[in-house]
Amino acid sequence: MSTTSENHDAHPAARISGAVDNLLGSVGNDRAESLVAASATEIDRSFTPPSPPHWLNPPGTSVDSSDVHWHNTVDESPRTGIFRTYTESTVTGAPVLTDELSGLRITHKDNIGIRNYPITAGSPALSDTRAETTSPILRSLETAGGAIIGANHMAEFALSPTGHNQWFGDGVNPLSASHLSGGSSSGSAISVATGACDLSLGTDTGGSVRLPAAYCGLVGYKPTNGLFSHSGLIPLSETLDTIGLLASDTTIAQQAFEVLVSDPSVVYIEARSRLETCNASEFSGFTHLSRSAVDRDCEDEVASAFASALDVVEEIGLSNTSGFGRLDGNGVDIDDAELNRRSVTVVSVEAARNVGSILGWNWDLLGDQVLSRVIRGTAIPAIGYADALACRSALTSEFLATAMGGSRFLLTPTSPILAPQMSTSNATGSRARSDYMRASRYTRTINYLGLPAITVPLPTAGGGLSPALQLIGRPYDDRALLAVAATIAETCRQPQK
Repeated sequence: MSTTSENHDAHPAARISGAVDNLLGSVGNDRAESLVAASATEIDRSFTPPSPPHWLNPPGTSVDSSDVHWHNTVDESPRTGIFRTYTESTVTGAPVLTDELSGLRITHKDNIGIRNYPITAGSPALSDTRAETTSPILRSLETAGGAIIGANHMAEFALSPTGHNQWFGDGVNPLSASHLSGGSSSGSAISVATGACDLSLGTDTGGSVRLPAAYCGLVGYKPTNGLFSHSGLIPLSETLDTIGLLASDTTIAQQAFEVLVSDPSVVYIEARSRLETCNASEFSGFTHLSRSAVDRDCEDEVASAFASALDVVEEIGLSNTSGFGRLDGNGVDIDDAELNRRSVTVVSVEAARNVGSILGWNWDLLGDQVLSRVIRGTAIPAIGYADALACRSALTSEFLATAMGGSRFLLTPTSPILAPQMSTSNATGSRARSDYMRASRYTRTINYLGLPAITVPLPTAGGGLSPALQLIGRPYDDRALLAVAATIAETCRQPQK
C-alpha cells in the first residue's frame, strides 16, 4: 500500500480513512467501510503523537555547544567515513581497567550516543542535538583500552542499504570510487576499509552492518536480537534494531565480542545466561541456500564466489578439524516472501513512529528516499503490524526447523549484488530502486527472525569489488558463529589448489 504526495498533505483523518478504505475495499466489505468512514475523525482525534527519546533534548537541560572536544569533518565524510573526530583520549568518561583492546582505534555510527556530544543520525535536522546518555557499549570498549576516535557518516535515520544520504553525500566505496559503500552504516565500513580505524560500531535493522561490510570487503557481525543493550541508541525499529561490529578481520570482532559479553551493562543477566547455556551444539554442520536458487537470484560474480565458498566449507568439514561438522550437499530453496513482507511491515510502522516523533511530525525535514519509506508506515493497518509481531516466534521456529533442519549454521550470499554503482545513487533512478530492493534480500529477514549472522569477505571479483558470504546461526549461538566464521574466512583467504 502506498501513500501519494496528494494524500500526504490531507487531513490525517482523511488519510487514515482512505488507507483503511483501500484495505477493506479489496474484499468488498461495504458495512465495514461505512463504519470506518463514520468513525475516522473520532479515531484521528484520539491519536496522541509519541514523544522522542527523553535523552535527546531533555527539557531544562543546558548543553555546552562548544566544539572544543571534537572537530567536524562532515564535508570529507563520504570518503573518510567520519562525521567528526574527537580531540580527547577518552570520551565516555569511563576509566581504563584492562588492556584487552589496547591500541585499537574505534569509531561509531552517529546514532549511538555519547553524553554531551552531537548525535545526528545522519540528518541535518538534528545538527544541534546532543545526547544525554552514553551507550554502555562505547563505555565498555573504552574501559578495555580501546580509543574512540570519531563518529561515522551514515544513511539518514539508518534507512538506506546502499549508503545514500541526500544531505551529506553518498558513501564512497574504498574498493572502487565509482561504487557505493553500502549502508546504512556506511561510514563505519568506510573508516575501517580505509584504515582510519580498526573497529567500528554500526546498527543493523535489516542488514545495515552486514551489507556495507560485504561491499567494502570487511567482517560484519550482527548479534542475536536483544543480546546487546540499546541504551543511547536513536531507534529506527526497536523490534529489529541491533548494534553490531565491523572490522577488518574476525580476530578483532571476536576480541570486542568477548569484552562486551563480559560487561553486565551491555549484556544483561538473562541474555548472558542464554548465551552461556545455548543448546545449539546438539546440531551439527552447515546447510546452505541451494546453488540453483543462488544462480537464479544473484549476479554471476556473486553466484560464482558463493559456489567456491561452499567448496571451501566442504573441505573444512571433510578435514574434520574444525569441530563444526560437514556441509549438506543439497542445500535449501527458501520461500521468504512472507518473512520479507512482515519484516517490512514492522520496520515501516516503527520507523514512522520513531522518526516522526523525533522530527515533531514534520516530514519536510526528510530526504526523498527516506520519506518514501517512512510515510508508508503511516498507512499500514494496526492489525497488520500486530500480526507481524505476534507471528515472529512461530515463524522463527518454523524457519529453524525447515530452512536449517539439523544443521547448526545456514550459509547464503550476504547480498545478491555487488556494491551498487555510484551513478545509480539518485533515489528516483530505476536502477537505484532495483539495487535498493535487491541489496538486502538475504539479510532483512534475519533481523525479523532475531538470529545472529556474520558476513565474511570472499576473493574479489571484477573491478576489485568484494562478494561476501553470510553465516547465520541459531539464537544465542553467537560465540560459535564467530569462531566458525574465523575458520572459513581464514581458509577463503588462502590460495586454492
